[in-house]
Amino acid sequence: MTNRIRAASMLAAAFLLAAASLPAASSLFEKGSALFVQNKPTEARPLLEEALADDPSNETIYLYLGIVYQQLGDPDRAITILKRGLNIATLHKDLFLYNIGNNFFTRGEFTFAEESYTAAVTANRTMPDGYLNRANSRMKLERWGDALVDYQLFLQLAPKDPQRPQVEEMVRLLQEHLGKQAALAQAEADRQKALLADVLNSLTNASDDALNLRVENLQISDDVEDVDIED
Repeated sequence: MTNRIRAASMLAAAFLLAAASLPAASSLFEKGSALFVQNKPTEARPLLEEALADDPSNETIYLYLGIVYQQLGDPDRAITILKRGLNIATLHKDLFLYNIGNNFFTRGEFTFAEESYTAAVTANRTMPDGYLNRANSRMKLERWGDALVDYQLFLQLAPKDPQRPQVEEMVRLLQEHLGKQAALAQAEADRQKALLADVLNSLTNASDDALNLRVENLQISDDVEDVDIED
């Protein structure tokens, strides 16, 4: 799971946006969005490009076109389009940020992906897939504890998700891993504490030895003073 991103359900949600956006849409957008919904990105791309040129203030076109480029395996172009749409977005900022994160994840830029997913779930705190994909990004970044929290949030928000068994197994493994890490850390802390105690004891003994040496020196000095020197 950690080497994949979750896109399908968010794409399905994006498909539904067309119904709310089409009344005043151009014929190009209608045709392009229909092909988009039919999962035909190659055919949809040129129509959506033309629709965007005609109506550059329509955030839904940016969203669809960005996802189309994502489907066509061009994450660089997808990020560019999605960021342009994000700049004017008022209704679907969470979806723009989520899909930007997906494309950064595809490029292997997991820090940027994690930041994008964080912005997405900040914009929409009930987005389960945002938490799931952020958890996957955090796994790549070896932020085990943060990933565990996100997987648990995903399970709370999507209790009937088909991937629930896999996520529950991931939660179990992470809890086991973190428990072992804590035990090892405690064992190492105990070892370091014992070493420090040994060093402290040696320093105390050295101090005692120095004190004894000074006392012996004083005794020698007293003995020297008591010796009569004959002419």
